[in-house]
Amino acid sequence: MKRLALALAAGAAVSTLAYASASALTVDGGTIQAGSSNVTCDTDGVKANWGLETDTNSVSNIRVSGIDEACIGADIFVKVNGGTTLTTKITDVQAKLPIDPAMTPESIQNVKIWIEG
Repeated sequence: MKRLALALAAGAAVSTLAYASASALTVDGGTIQAGSSNVTCDTDGVKANWGLETDTNSVSNIRVSGIDEACIGADIFVKVNGGTTLTTKITDVQAKLPIDPAMTPESIQNVKIWIEG
């Protein structure tokens, strides 16, 4: 009986740790480098992330940060899951592009970002 109780307690502890670590994960694309020699305004890459709309469990925009000031005035392009290309003019060291229609965070598999101009 003691072994069963000990096994159940250990299982509960492991489950609690696994749940706690999973809930602490963030949705963050990390640093993204273009990998092309023709991107001259930002040589160290950019960072992509997005906020979860908790009331609808959806992602309605992507924010690209860490853009070099030399890129201001250029165009930034973002493609999520190979879908429609989003674009905007860079006016600051970060850009926010709307995703329409909004997507569930689970459905976002890849993000491609490039800068031209």
